[in-house]
Amino acid sequence: MLSEASGDKRFFCHDGCVTGNLQQLVECLSHMSEESYRHHVTPQKNDFRNWIRDVFGDDKLANDIAAVHSSAIAAKVISARITWLRKKLKQ
Repeated sequence: MLSEASGDKRFFCHDGCVTGNLQQLVECLSHMSEESYRHHVTPQKNDFRNWIRDVFGDDKLANDIAAVHSSAIAAKVISARITWLRKKLKQ
């Protein structure tokens, strides 16, 4: 889940930001306009949820992200998950 996605598995944001891992996604979300965020998250779709689920297999984070409606909160949710995953790796 903390690995790097490459090639066509990277996430290509509407605003031009390209990310290959969760930490890079946090950075993109932290600087993303709400307009760009809403391009990826609508009542019908959530591109971030799909990418996290399909590329990293993290169903918990994907479900957590599904309920988020702003880029700043999404960045915080993902950052918290990264911290939790890193702690689990050290155990």
